[in-house]
Amino acid sequence: MNSARPFRVLVVDDEPGMRETLVDILEAVGYQVSTAADGERALDVVRDHEFDVMVMDVQMPKRDGVSVLQQLCPPPPIVIMMTAYALEERLRAAVNANAFAILHKPFPVGRLLELVESASAGGA
Repeated sequence: MNSARPFRVLVVDDEPGMRETLVDILEAVGYQVSTAADGERALDVVRDHEFDVMVMDVQMPKRDGVSVLQQLCPPPPIVIMMTAYALEERLRAAVNANAFAILHKPFPVGRLLELVESASAGGA
């Protein structure tokens, strides 16, 4: 995207271990990474900072990832959704709200990096 600044990623997950792991993986390959522990905080962070991509869990307390995706102001970051559950109705809603991709937990690290790389190249 813009070569004048690092590619910025927001990781949104209510599980601290998952957030920390994703931050470590993404920072190791050069992305600038911020985090939010729930959907409410994610909306606050996105209002105050610009992100190129969000890697966000579907199931979270307070506000789920799909409702966050639906409330992002244009132009929204590219959103990669993660889920450990087969919630077909919620996943369909995520796709309808323009989720870039859906990753089913546990997922291979390589697949996450492929998707973020594709997003950083301007999406599909």
